[in-house]
Amino acid sequence: MKRHAVIVPVVITALSLSTSAWAGGRMCHDKAEGASKEASVGGHCSTAKGASMASGEACKIGASNAVFAFAVPTAHCGSCVDKIQQTAMAQKGVLCAKVDLESKMAYVVGDKKLNQRQLAKAIKDAGFACTLKEKGSKARAELQKLMAAENAAAPKKS
Repeated sequence: MKRHAVIVPVVITALSLSTSAWAGGRMCHDKAEGASKEASVGGHCSTAKGASMASGEACKIGASNAVFAFAVPTAHCGSCVDKIQQTAMAQKGVLCAKVDLESKMAYVVGDKKLNQRQLAKAIKDAGFACTLKEKGSKARAELQKLMAAENAAAPKKS
């Protein structure tokens, strides 16, 4: 009898936690929403406006770097941002990647040999709609403006 008194509450608690996690939000694996099943493993969609560079540091854009801006209209949460950034960073020649959820744009900086078509295909293969919007100096200016706005909004460390 004592065993049942311990097992029943544990099972009920486990079921409650799993049910609340399942009902707490939509997972990001709905292809119509744009994210792949791999993006959803381990988390719900977040309400974050965006995320920092995939490397966790500021992106240093050199004069000889290629910069591309892709529209990613199906990105809608932090998991989507992470998946797009990881996918871009895995491509040969990519130095950094940034996704802005507010504008639904993905910015990728790489060496001059970076192939925009291969990069777009990789993002599409990850489950997201992806269209090249800008490249070169226009994309560079947009990314620098975005980074400046984020730096201005970030709290100062003392």
